[in-house]
Amino acid sequence: MGHTVILLLLFGGTVNAFLPPGESQCNSTLQDSHCSVTLGGSVYIQFMVDMSGHQLRCKKLLPSGYIVVFTVKKEKPVIQEDFRNRTEFFVNNGTLKISCVERTDSGQYKVEVFDPNGRNVKIIMVELEVRENHFSILIPVCSALAALLVIVVLSCCVYKKTKQNRKSGSRESKKKKIAVEYWKTSDHVQDDFHH
Repeated sequence: MGHTVILLLLFGGTVNAFLPPGESQCNSTLQDSHCSVTLGGSVYIQFMVDMSGHQLRCKKLLPSGYIVVFTVKKEKPVIQEDFRNRTEFFVNNGTLKISCVERTDSGQYKVEVFDPNGRNVKIIMVELEVRENHFSILIPVCSALAALLVIVVLSCCVYKKTKQNRKSGSRESKKKKIAVEYWKTSDHVQDDFHH
């Protein structure tokens, strides 16, 4: 039973190692916001509820200045090359999704909202924080502890079995010794009886 529990713990840790980090959601429709997401996870940042007739331009602040992440014109999003593989924009609900978040994704994002005439009507600022995935650190530690526990349990079982074998071996040798002494005594008694 104990071995089964230990194996389940080990396999459970191994299975969890392959589970992706969670998803985060941020609502930036009413005010500037601060969003946080776990490294390797996904984040959904909603900028607008109703996109009809609006144009958007999303920029990310770098040390050298802003770079464009995506634009939306005539309800068609265009993701820039550097962001294309991991970034989507959903026009139906005004939400940006960044998948497989990297450390370099953290920082300030600026979304400029334009009316149909091209006038800037709103600016939304979002600070994205990428946190370390502590769960990925826990998995190897827990797996190592579980492996150590397996070694300790197996060592205890081997020790117990060896101890039992020694006891039964010493009982057997005592029985043999008693039997030999009995036969020696009975041979001696028989020799005395014959004389």
